Amino acid sequence: MHSSKLRRFLAVSAMAFFLGASSAQAQVPPIVVDSDGDGVQDIDDQCPESDLSATVLINGVNTGIQNTGANPAGCTFADLVVEMIETCLDDAKNHGQFVSCVSHETNILKRAKTITGKQKGKIQSIVAKMK
Repeated sequence: MHSSKLRRFLAVSAMAFFLGASSAQAQVPPIVVDSDGDGVQDIDDQCPESDLSATVLINGVNTGIQNTGANPAGCTFADLVVEMIETCLDDAKNHGQFVSCVSHETNILKRAKTITGKQKGKIQSIVAKMK
């Protein structure tokens, strides 16, 4: 008789052990995925393929403007410049309108003290030579 009680005790103990172990495994922390390495989780990242280069490039030309790290939305300064140029290209009917659009946008950046007058001039010079 003792052996059946012992078997039952061991069976219940084993089940309690395994059930306890499985509930502890269920508390796994969430997986954080940041594919582009900008410090913002993919689920929150508005620029999922951030340009993490040291300086801002426009059409392959180095502006010499430092590329800042990602903002809370996951976009670097280079990402924002590329978006600005693409938007101006899409909206312009000709090269003059494109350059004017970029000039307008860089004026906003200069007034916000995001870029200097010299950096504004460098951006405008590069886009003026784009085809």
